[in-house]
Amino acid sequence: MLLLLKLSFVLALAPALLSCYRLAQNYSAARKTGLSVVISPFNPFNPLWILTRPYINPLLSYLPFGLSEITQYNYLGFTWRDQNRLHARYGKAYIIATPDENHLVVGDVVGCDKILKHYRNWSKNNRFNDPLNTFGCNLGTVDGEEWQKHRKVTAVAFNERNNTLVWQESVKQAKQMLSTWLSADIVETTVDDLNLLALHVLASAGFGTSYDFDSPLTMPASEHTMSYRDALTGIMKNIFITYFAANAGLLTPVLPKTLRATAEAVDEFRSYLLEMIKHEQAAYREGDRAEAANLMSSLVRASQAETQSDKANSRHSLTASELAGNLYIYNVAGFDTTAGTLAYAIGLLAVNPTWQTWLREEINTVAAEDEIKGDQYQDIWPRLKRCLAIMHETLRVYAPLNAIPKHTNSTYQDLHLSTEATHTIPPNTAVWVNNAAVQMDEAHWGSDVLEWRPDRWLDKSTGDIIQPANKEFLAWSAGPRVCPGKKFSQVEFVATLACLFHKHRVAAEVRKGETGTEARKRLLEVLRDSDMRLAMRINRPEKVRLKWEKVM
Repeated sequence: MLLLLKLSFVLALAPALLSCYRLAQNYSAARKTGLSVVISPFNPFNPLWILTRPYINPLLSYLPFGLSEITQYNYLGFTWRDQNRLHARYGKAYIIATPDENHLVVGDVVGCDKILKHYRNWSKNNRFNDPLNTFGCNLGTVDGEEWQKHRKVTAVAFNERNNTLVWQESVKQAKQMLSTWLSADIVETTVDDLNLLALHVLASAGFGTSYDFDSPLTMPASEHTMSYRDALTGIMKNIFITYFAANAGLLTPVLPKTLRATAEAVDEFRSYLLEMIKHEQAAYREGDRAEAANLMSSLVRASQAETQSDKANSRHSLTASELAGNLYIYNVAGFDTTAGTLAYAIGLLAVNPTWQTWLREEINTVAAEDEIKGDQYQDIWPRLKRCLAIMHETLRVYAPLNAIPKHTNSTYQDLHLSTEATHTIPPNTAVWVNNAAVQMDEAHWGSDVLEWRPDRWLDKSTGDIIQPANKEFLAWSAGPRVCPGKKFSQVEFVATLACLFHKHRVAAEVRKGETGTEARKRLLEVLRDSDMRLAMRINRPEKVRLKWEKVM
């Protein structure tokens, strides 16, 4: 009996002992780089840790002797809350040693620039690929020659015809949304409404399907159980839940109701995608060479053109699955990011009435007495420089993706820093390009780096937008793998902001017994209470309570 108890004790300790052994090995490897090393007993990627961290970390914060510091960096997205504090203590690059793998965190401008430019050496971190490959591999998940193939075909889809469509749909949606906001005493659905606006812009500019902002649920197409919009809405709520539901297989019937609905949305969206792709391919083969404006049509036609130009070598075109995968990643990349940036920008403008006035001056001058119109893209877009400055400043302070994941794969890589030091990073190291730190670095942005100040993006003599070096502003990443939808998002943001603030203003709700200053301070605290999911999100969106009114 005693022997059995001893054996049970050893077996119970075995996982912990193995973790300690692996942690010691990884710590030793990290020390050899010459960089500072911090220790975490938890890998941020560990699914069990992701689920239990919200309950365990508060307890760990009571650890003595400075051990509670591990709560600052033991989870995905910690760079948002930390920004430059750990870099100030441990250097512009440091390593987090965990039992599973080491994590290199780089907040050095030169180091980040080298990593992003040399994408063959510092590849994408494949841990993120599976959820993004739900409908097929795509530009965001492939590397090497495959990435070059995807890049060549997909780059064609983002063009001025599409930008014109983005402007038209954004203006339409923003006007209709503003109408509902003006009719409300207090708007408490700002975040949800902006999500719907972004969804509708993606449906139109992405797939050629337009909806009114407040349109009711639509009927499904023939042989479908969901409308296209409802299917798109269902899969965009959470990509990790979407991935799980898509791969539930035989377990689907016993899943909770919400997950079964997501699984149905996955099947329906895939069916809609493949139908649209098949229709476009057939039209192209039958001689229809008309230039398309929406992303789906442009992407399919570009792929078909590659097939026609190289019939003997079809590897240069994309399969139906790859086309579907790229269309999905366009939606993922363009949904949370733009909607979230608009939410932060509108909230910050409510907190800062002076910047609102500054913005409205430009919009009212550009539009004069007329309203913002859907056919004014070519004329108005280049002149709304303050709108774009507000977008850039919001992205600087509230970066949707505040650390870009990379990996060293199976080879050693040299990390070059601005100190002119070179550090050799071991194979199989997770890498984080810490753009939250780079974009909040006082050395590059000045002593007022923590202040949200949109005019820092405008040349004081000409009023033109200052284009920062990519290595200092990484909102759309940098290097060869810069986001292809950069201008798509800029046009959507600027068109929406111009419509909302043309002869209108917004203010934070003032509670009984509260001053305007106190209300604005409270709203700013709500905005700052944010965390990373797939992108940055406000934790209490229902607390963003705003009052809209017309300005004569």
